[in-house]
Amino acid sequence: MNKQYALPLTAALGAAAACVLRLLQNHTGFEADTGLPIPGSLAGLALAALLVGLGAALALTARLLPAEEDPGPALPRDFSTGSAGLLTLPVCGVFLLALSGLADLAEGLRLLPEGLVASRHAIYGILRAGGLGYSLQGQLLLGALSLAAAASLLPVLAGCRRRAGGPTHRAPSAITLLPVAALVVRLVLTYRIDSVNPSLSMYYVELLALVFLTLGFYRLSSFAFQAGRTRRFSVYAGAAVVLCAAALADGSAYLSSLLLYAGGALTLLGFLLLRIANGLEAGQDDGTIIGPAG
Repeated sequence: MNKQYALPLTAALGAAAACVLRLLQNHTGFEADTGLPIPGSLAGLALAALLVGLGAALALTARLLPAEEDPGPALPRDFSTGSAGLLTLPVCGVFLLALSGLADLAEGLRLLPEGLVASRHAIYGILRAGGLGYSLQGQLLLGALSLAAAASLLPVLAGCRRRAGGPTHRAPSAITLLPVAALVVRLVLTYRIDSVNPSLSMYYVELLALVFLTLGFYRLSSFAFQAGRTRRFSVYAGAAVVLCAAALADGSAYLSSLLLYAGGALTLLGFLLLRIANGLEAGQDDGTIIGPAG
């Protein structure tokens, strides 16, 4: 395996570890009746230490990727591949993002059974019963934005499919900012709900997951303007994968949020693998070996 795949491998292994530790924390680190944290939870401390360690590991392994200067790599040209298998991961991610939007619309219109949006902690049930969940208008807005975000990524992925003798399709650069806008709105509305919770340890993972998803898609969009940096994108994408896996262990009060975390992580990881594979192919074509740059 080429050493440039060290970062996505680190992110994948770290995501699995973070998910397990978050599950342990949820089962042993909170009071069953109230959801308030139990002081000195070993799983909670281990998760925090793991996240810090993974942040350092991602920063170090990003140094194995090439450093670009202006103009940077272009999206989709420098993410293109002739392998349909490499496109499977981001396509599945975009599909989950679209399902997240549909789930938001269904939840907003109360079309889903209540069991599908049950919370893992009693305190969230109390907050939602008190009207502190997403409002009808807010959830419908989130659904529309998530669907628009997924739709905007489809032509980008179509341009990443390299066809022999065929022209490279390039979607308008501005549409790559739609996922960023959708995530910013979700982050604001989610913070409105979570910030009234007295237990920071209960919701900090979810907020961090949304923050790094937003940053990851923002860094991805910069490639459409040839201002992207592979190292920076890889760090944000890797961190988003880890935090989304941990957030999935929480069992969010909204099915749409679970689909969003899974879809966002797969999409960013897929684009990262496309970028690495394309760079390696380009290095082989011109007879050079792409290694760490200064």
